[in-house]
Amino acid sequence: MPILDDFLTKALKGQTAEYGHFVIKIYLRVLLLIFGKASPYLVQGLWYAARGKKEERIEAFLKGSKVWAEDVRKITKANLVFFNELKPPVKGHFIFLNHVNEIDFPYDCYAIGRPYLANQVIKKTLFAYWWMVAMGSLVFDNSRAMSIAVSIKNLIAGLATTSYIVYPEGHNSYSEDILPIKKGMVKIAFDQKIPIYLALKSGVTSYQTHRKGNTVGYMEVGFLNPNDFSKYEDLQSHLHELMVTKKKELDVFVKKEIEKG
Repeated sequence: MPILDDFLTKALKGQTAEYGHFVIKIYLRVLLLIFGKASPYLVQGLWYAARGKKEERIEAFLKGSKVWAEDVRKITKANLVFFNELKPPVKGHFIFLNHVNEIDFPYDCYAIGRPYLANQVIKKTLFAYWWMVAMGSLVFDNSRAMSIAVSIKNLIAGLATTSYIVYPEGHNSYSEDILPIKKGMVKIAFDQKIPIYLALKSGVTSYQTHRKGNTVGYMEVGFLNPNDFSKYEDLQSHLHELMVTKKKELDVFVKKEIEKG
């Protein structure tokens, strides 16, 4: 369908329509899984939600998301590798990750397994928005000064029981390069003294040209304490330099894994 293909190409920032069809297929599989392999976690999540057990509800939906991620890995015959052991903190942290494309969401669900800090655009996708909220994610509305204040209040409250995945570049890169780090979440981390756990991924761009047999790798970089920096710009600069340096190291590791066959 030419109209659909044109829409997908524009929506995916110039990626091919074939890649867009693949993305749709991957996300539609969620609907199949919730009535199949992931249905026990859906039932558990709804049961816990009805009983007001927030943390148990979140855990159930996170496990359901991991089922989806494993399904994506299997149907695409992908190789998921880890440079080192990932130990994302359960609560009280921002978990910073590089943001690549639409396929990094299931892999982040698998490798990190924490709720997301999303922007208000997610509200336009009703099912995705419902699932994101069910798994404990928080929508950070930065459209107005008042909404920002409310979002920060909700964020601080949420950090008491969980940690949030944050994409500091602000949007998909469709590239293996680390983009400039946006001011927003770094400044909030600095102002609110929210510690940062940094991890990186490599290889997800391969899905933009090949649908099967890809290798995706993850690396734990470590922790950053905002108290170690005198101003947020210093934290922002250090974070970007660290991400660029460690990403190159991870890229080499993933390349060697591919060469192993």
